[in-house]
Amino acid sequence: MQGPETRPTFIGNLANPACEQAWNEFVRLYRDIIYRVARSRGLQNADAEDVTQEVFAIVSRKVESFDCSAAGSFRGWLRKLARDTAIDRLRQPQHDVGSGDSQMRQALEQRLTPDDTATLWNVEVKREQLLRACDHIRDQFSESVWQSFWLTAIEHQSIPSAAKQLGKSEGSVRVARCRVMARLKREVDSDDRSLSL
Repeated sequence: MQGPETRPTFIGNLANPACEQAWNEFVRLYRDIIYRVARSRGLQNADAEDVTQEVFAIVSRKVESFDCSAAGSFRGWLRKLARDTAIDRLRQPQHDVGSGDSQMRQALEQRLTPDDTATLWNVEVKREQLLRACDHIRDQFSESVWQSFWLTAIEHQSIPSAAKQLGKSEGSVRVARCRVMARLKREVDSDDRSLSL
């Protein structure tokens, strides 16, 4: 799986308005993550889409001043932008729904803790890595091997159930799942090294 060669190079390319390839890669890597974080904060679909676009606009304005050596990780910076933008959207008057009593306000504040967003962000990054890795390695396996993996590891079917559905022995389903899982782990590890943004 190809990714930016180095953090500074990738971030530098984002700062260059003429580098469309870097922006396409950036959008591909982070669009769904930002969207799901916004949705998890309680935003409706359209608002989450707006937040995603707002985050991209903020990144385009501020990425040039991002200093890898001083500012920490790019992912951390981006996560904070997504969280803050979603919270700002929720705080706008048209989103003030509910009784307005202190119990409602407390529930909203608890839902918007930075630690929760950081955890969710990390889960979403891992989900995107897994989906990209699955897409990348899919054609390396036969359909029956892939289905053995997919049904048991992704859809959480039992091995006996998957074996019956596929007309295979339980042992062959286990072996197929292990083969794909081992390859998937190598792919995700490779992605972690190449995209440590």
